[in-house]
Amino acid sequence: MENNNETRVSELDRHIIEFVQLLRTVGLKVSPSEISDAMEGISLIGLVDRDRVEGVLQATLVKDIQHVSAFKEAFRAYFATLEQKEAWQKEVAQKATQWNEQMERTRQDLRFQENELDITEEQRAVYASLPEEDKQRLRDFLEKSSNGTRSGVPVDRSYQPMVERVLRGSLEYWRKKLNEDDPILSPGSTDGVFSEVERALREREVEVLGRDLKKISHEEWPEVIRLIRRLSQRLASQVTRRYRADRRRGGLDMRSTLRRNLRYGGVLVERSYRSRRKGRPKVILLCDISGSMLKYTEFIWQFVYGLSAVVSGIKTFAFGETLIPLNGKFKKGQTFEAMVKEALLVTGKEWGGGTNLANALEGMQKKFPDTLSKQTLLLIVSDAQTLEGEKAAALLSEIHRHVRQVLWLNTLPERRWQETPYVKAFLPSCQMYECYTLGHLTQILSKQF
Repeated sequence: MENNNETRVSELDRHIIEFVQLLRTVGLKVSPSEISDAMEGISLIGLVDRDRVEGVLQATLVKDIQHVSAFKEAFRAYFATLEQKEAWQKEVAQKATQWNEQMERTRQDLRFQENELDITEEQRAVYASLPEEDKQRLRDFLEKSSNGTRSGVPVDRSYQPMVERVLRGSLEYWRKKLNEDDPILSPGSTDGVFSEVERALREREVEVLGRDLKKISHEEWPEVIRLIRRLSQRLASQVTRRYRADRRRGGLDMRSTLRRNLRYGGVLVERSYRSRRKGRPKVILLCDISGSMLKYTEFIWQFVYGLSAVVSGIKTFAFGETLIPLNGKFKKGQTFEAMVKEALLVTGKEWGGGTNLANALEGMQKKFPDTLSKQTLLLIVSDAQTLEGEKAAALLSEIHRHVRQVLWLNTLPERRWQETPYVKAFLPSCQMYECYTLGHLTQILSKQF
């Protein structure tokens, strides 16, 4: 009897350890003491009642509400039937086989004088995702480069690094172009259960990205804030990498380079570069805090705040009836609404007043003139429903002439812009985008930075 108990406890321990490993893999931090608590709880109730097991494990292993969804997907996958796990494992194995076959084909296609090129697996994946005619163009380029001559003398392997640089530039161009079309990616883990959890979390993320922000419930806010911060960090990394790469001069202009080298039989002897990019913009965020805008502004501001942690130079203002500076007002764990209310107390204003963009723009010109320069990207978040719209349009037109760019994120769907009296007056002075989902926000900022 004692041996049976020991075997039972050992099996419980094994299951809990394996489940904790899965949780850690998807981003949860679990301490040894929490594992001990989970083991003690499960040893008391066993594994028979699924709901009770889930409740005990969630209570002992999850510390942050933002991780509840990941925990639930991990629990569903780990405690699935044996048949379901076998099906997931088979699917992962098939994807891995297909991936290996694709990568082998790229190695055969992307060669210079029969030598394999030094490019990353991600770049090979981009090539694999291209339409066949575009793949053929790259193969033709490599063939011409391999067979080219310089001054009548055939080229040798010393030209391979130059060819690799041009090819990397072309694949980077395609990577950006295919970014929204879900290019082929590495299958990742070979573990079927983990792969299923990853798939479920990706689907959940896509669903949240496409949902109108005002329809996100209060219970979902912590998870969405986590997603916003991750997206903003990803974009910040992209911004930093882009400017670092182009610090000295513009990127390689592949079309001009190929045209200049036709006389050399396609061998890349001379290179052309695009003009140098302008300096990094100074971002000014101007958020409408009227009642209808609060939830939208909360999420958008969180996104830009995440950016400001890595990208310097972002200044934030809110506006209702007047301009409200918010720089330095944010406190860790404080919501956007609480931060604005605190700022309003200092200025003597009350929450929930009218919306007057004209007053805000005029206040920015008078009190913060140094923020408006040819390096300024003015980012306005508003549904364009404002008092003194004609005056606001005139002020925006004047500001537009003194800044680098004005982007307007309109939380109304574009089909409803005609219902708002002053949208037509604002349009000549800005680029206006509909922006009522996180997906909209991500796409807009990815294009602009």
